[in-house]
Amino acid sequence: MLVRSEFLVTIVCISVSISQCQDNEAATTEMSRTIFGCKLAPQQCPSPDITFWLYTRSTQTTPRVLNLSDSETIKSEWFEDAPFVILVHGYTGDHDYAPNTQIRPALFQYGEFNVLSVDYEPLARSPCYFSAVRNLKVVANCTAQLIDQLVKRDIAPLKSFHPIGFSLGGHVVGMIGNFLQSGQLSRVTSLDPAKPLFMTAPAEDRIGPEDADFVDVIHTDALERGLLMPTGHVDFYMNGGFAQPGCEAEREMSYGSCNHARAPIYFAESINSETGFWGYKCPHWYAYAIGLCRRDNNQLAIMGMHTPQE
Repeated sequence: MLVRSEFLVTIVCISVSISQCQDNEAATTEMSRTIFGCKLAPQQCPSPDITFWLYTRSTQTTPRVLNLSDSETIKSEWFEDAPFVILVHGYTGDHDYAPNTQIRPALFQYGEFNVLSVDYEPLARSPCYFSAVRNLKVVANCTAQLIDQLVKRDIAPLKSFHPIGFSLGGHVVGMIGNFLQSGQLSRVTSLDPAKPLFMTAPAEDRIGPEDADFVDVIHTDALERGLLMPTGHVDFYMNGGFAQPGCEAEREMSYGSCNHARAPIYFAESINSETGFWGYKCPHWYAYAIGLCRRDNNQLAIMGMHTPQE
C-alpha cells in the first residue's frame, strides 16, 4: 500500500497547483526530489538540472554553458548581432537530441544565429513521463528568466527571440510566456506537441495561440504521440498529420515514433529549402478528413522557418 500511495502522490502533484507541490517539497525534500528514480524539480531557478548551451557559427563544436546564477557566464561579447533561436527537446532528450541535431546545423547553413539549446535531461528521463510533465513549468520558468536577463542587459531585444520546442518541449515554449517579465514573445513554434496528459490540460499548461503574437504548430503524429487539436494561429498537418512517408517501413522503431520524429526534420529542411512545404487553408482537420477541403492556390501558406507571421 505504501508503494501505491507514493505513486499516487507523484501523479496528483502534476494536476494540483504549483504552490501545493512546493509545500510538499518543503516538507519532504528527499521524497519529493526522487520518487522511484524520477526527479521532481523544485519550482525555482536556477536549477542544477537545467542548463543552457549557447551556439554561434564560430562555436558550433565548442558551445558555452550559460549559468543563470553567474553573470560571468553571460557576456555580451559571446553573442552575435543576430536573432536568437531557443531549442527545447522533449521526453528522454538533451541538448544534442531532436530538435537540436536537425535544426542547429540548418540554421548555421542559412545564416548567423545565436542558438540556445535548453537541456533538462535529468528531469525528462525514461520511464518518468509523469514527473517529466510536472517538471516542464520550471524549465519554462528558468528559460524565461534567461530571456529576461538578456533583454535587461541589452544583449538582445525581446522581438529577436524565437523559441522552438519538440514534443514535451513543444509545450515548454508555450509556458515561457507565463513567467516572462519583459513582455510577450513575437513567435513560438511547437513541433508535434505531445498528447499524453495534455488533451484536457488548461491553456496555461500547454501550447496555445495566446502564448505569443504568432504561434505556429506542426503536426506529424496526431493520432498517436502528438496532439490532433489545433493549438496555434496556424497549424500545419503534414501529409494529413498522422502518417508520414517512409514511416510504415520503420519496424524497428516503437509505434508512432517515426511519424513523431518527422516534425523537427521537416522544420529543419524548411530553413534552406528552395521549394518549401506548402499547405492549403482548411477550417479544421475534421473537414479535411471527410473531404470537405479543396486546394485553393489563393490560400496557400508555407510551413516552417519562413511561415509569414500574419
